[in-house]
Amino acid sequence: MAKSRTAKRKKITKGKIILLVVIVLIIIAALVALWYFRPDVLNGIIASLTKDKGDDTTGTGGGQADNPYVTGDTLQMTVLDIGQGDCIYIAFPDGKNMIMDIGSEVGSTSPWQHANEFLQQKNVTQIDYLFITHGDYDHIREAKKLIENYEIKAFYMPLDKAQDSNTWLNLLDAARAEDYTDENGNKVDSQYNNNVGSYTISGENWEMKCYSFDEADYPTGTNAEKINAVSPICLLEYADRTIVLTGDANEMTEEYVLEKGYLNNIDTDILKVGHHGSKSSTTQAFLDKIDAEFAIISTSGTREEPHDDYTHPHPDLLARLDGYTDAVPDADYNGFRQIYITASDGDITVTIGENGGINITASEAADKNYGEVQVTAVFTDGEKVYAVCIKRGAYVVQE
Repeated sequence: MAKSRTAKRKKITKGKIILLVVIVLIIIAALVALWYFRPDVLNGIIASLTKDKGDDTTGTGGGQADNPYVTGDTLQMTVLDIGQGDCIYIAFPDGKNMIMDIGSEVGSTSPWQHANEFLQQKNVTQIDYLFITHGDYDHIREAKKLIENYEIKAFYMPLDKAQDSNTWLNLLDAARAEDYTDENGNKVDSQYNNNVGSYTISGENWEMKCYSFDEADYPTGTNAEKINAVSPICLLEYADRTIVLTGDANEMTEEYVLEKGYLNNIDTDILKVGHHGSKSSTTQAFLDKIDAEFAIISTSGTREEPHDDYTHPHPDLLARLDGYTDAVPDADYNGFRQIYITASDGDITVTIGENGGINITASEAADKNYGEVQVTAVFTDGEKVYAVCIKRGAYVVQE
């Protein structure tokens, strides 16, 4: 009898294995069907699976209720790898777009080809906002060419007296003469705004709060510190996420903005580091106020080989970022999850979904991509829905 029962159990076990294989094949077939024919259903399942769930895999801070899956309307920002300079493209969730600076240092390869090809790939013909943080060559080198090749609807510029170079003066003339074709086919003068004091640029479900010097306090002169200091510090907000944009803001800017109280009671996510990672920007007091979790440095230097002339990114700055811990502990990640440098990591693209999901990709450093998850199967046991995933980044999908 014992032998008979054992044989029976083996048959039952074998039958269960066969049944399990059949179920897995059905799941895979269902997934393929969803992936090709009903991606909206798959996205909905993913969103429901991960709502208000996060995973801190580093052991250095409390877990955050992040959703890594980007769903719905998105805001996308790309910090282009254009060498020693800045060029940032932002596509807002309502269809509007912005270029923030477009320049690189004297004697280096022009950033125009890379920026122009990027815009063409995005099918851009008009630019809603051209935002110039300050008048240095490595931020405005190809701004006039941008105006000549694309229609600009609105400008945000430093005060005229912020610079006196020929490149700056030519840009001013081009900006003030610019017009664009409206939806009715009529030529309309472009709007011209100055980056002074506190002001907001906004659209449908997003806004960018910008903070600079009041006109009475506005730095003037050809001193490099003062030229950089006019760069506004901006908070780009969408879906309860905040990106900090800085241009070449330095200690002088940060101190002024902090004293004004503009950065009180904020909790940010992503920091575009000021002045290409210089020693005199991104102070400890500033970091303590913004409480960001990702840092992006736009520069031609790397950790191992900083820029020869400017020492960007500076070792002191990198030490501040690497060693940063939250001044006020909270439920967010403690410190910086990742630090990106364009010279080594390429174009850095941040995508934020209307659900608050964040993905960050580095074109030359796939191992630093954040928030990406490849879903390989979705199934249910009748009561709960599960996803089987290959994890890339800091998240684990749960039931």
